[in-house]
Amino acid sequence: MTLSPTSAPRMLRGLALGLLAAAVTLPALLPTTTAVAAERTRERVAYVLFHAGERGSMMSGDTDDLRRARAQRAGTEALLYVRSGGSHYVIREAATLRAAERIFAPQRDLGARQGALGKRQGALGAQQAELSMRQAEIGMRQARAAVSLASTGAARPDVNEREQRALEQKQEALGRQQDMLSREQDALSREQTRIAAQTDRELRALIEEAVRSGAARRIG
Repeated sequence: MTLSPTSAPRMLRGLALGLLAAAVTLPALLPTTTAVAAERTRERVAYVLFHAGERGSMMSGDTDDLRRARAQRAGTEALLYVRSGGSHYVIREAATLRAAERIFAPQRDLGARQGALGKRQGALGAQQAELSMRQAEIGMRQARAAVSLASTGAARPDVNEREQRALEQKQEALGRQQDMLSREQDALSREQTRIAAQTDRELRALIEEAVRSGAARRIG
């Protein structure tokens, strides 16, 4: 096809306008990162579980979930607040709360194990810090001994060196224990991922049943 001198500019302008329209329309058709993140948040089940007579709670959610749950609680009653699929529910029915307790039991157990492991890691860290301080003190004593040796020519005692080697061996032993605890922590983290997925599935099923039976009251 042969283009006339006047038709070519018109075609170029038309092509440019078409590309501009596509550039404006395409972002509107594609989901934004914020929208995708919001959708994923809505897909997750958030909950706040209050035990009877206790002020604390067991939860997985954000501060808004905790605020909503506290607003629904009367005194220190047992209560389960759930956000699922953009809806909010409150459950006070005893049988459903007992079922929720069973669902959350593995998480409580895992949390206790992680807490105990954290204490052991903290104790090892304190021992390592103490050994490091003692090694630093020995280093200072060795430096002073070296200065004295240079000025007097006296024989250099090897007591400090033996003590330093003993401390280094203890430090290495503590390091091996710390490595072992780190591996335990990694294993618990993997277990936490598995338990979280299991809890989510079982909690969804519990909420669906509670909604069908009327045990769950929708609040928003």
